[in-house]
Amino acid sequence: MKVYPDKLAAELKNRVQRLYIVSGDEPLLVQEVCDQIRLALKARGYLERELFHAEAKFDWNSLIYSAGSMSLFAEKKLIEVRLASGKPGDQGSKVLMELASQMTDDTILLLVLPRAGQDVQRTKWFKTLEQEGALIQIWPIEGKDLPRWLDGRFRHAGLKATREAVQLLAERIEGNLLAATQEIERLKLTVTDQSVDVKDVIDGVAD
Repeated sequence: MKVYPDKLAAELKNRVQRLYIVSGDEPLLVQEVCDQIRLALKARGYLERELFHAEAKFDWNSLIYSAGSMSLFAEKKLIEVRLASGKPGDQGSKVLMELASQMTDDTILLLVLPRAGQDVQRTKWFKTLEQEGALIQIWPIEGKDLPRWLDGRFRHAGLKATREAVQLLAERIEGNLLAATQEIERLKLTVTDQSVDVKDVIDGVAD
């Protein structure tokens, strides 16, 4: 099933899926969604995490072994697979489908990959995984939506920015969301009354 990023917190609070697919090309947003999933699972007792980078010549059978083994120190495990190419190939597809059918309440799979186009979403392995768990698709923040996104980040940081300050920051960062979050964190440390105006943004960019 599909879960929108802004609905993920409520979904994680209500229940845990046995399988999560996080797909997108915006590194910051993908990382934050993955962090959100990991923290929610950790709070529910999934203390062990095994991370795999499925690159060229990756041994897909190692995932099967991981799913069937548990350490002496944890009863619940998160298996995280980073699929940089977005396409697992024949062997990887078979293993992922096998894993999807084997996931239990004690073992959860988190698959992270770039934006999945229709060619990927129509494949048998992708459809199988989506039916067994949750798909969270991360879309880039378009230029017209960037000021609203920045305003939300300011508020989340406990800051109140003027509309002009938000617009100026949107122009200066040129779509670099990581730079935006770093600048907001800097402002959080430097402004004295939680208010941010154009001068604060200009001074920060100059530094």
